[in-house]
Amino acid sequence: MNKTEVMAISIEMARSGRGLNPADAIDYIAELIAREDPASELYDWRVEKLLATAACIWRLRREQIT
Repeated sequence: MNKTEVMAISIEMARSGRGLNPADAIDYIAELIAREDPASELYDWRVEKLLATAACIWRLRREQIT
């Protein structure tokens, strides 16, 4: 799936109410991190990307509140 497809599907899901709320999204990211294999050579890279995504969600949520 390319970036354009990801954006189009994400927008449609959000419009139809099928997106996760921020707290659930961060919980899901935590689940994805827990499933990663620490022995994998890509573990650090994958976990860093997932944590960066969680940080983005947290920041956007904070901006909505304030």
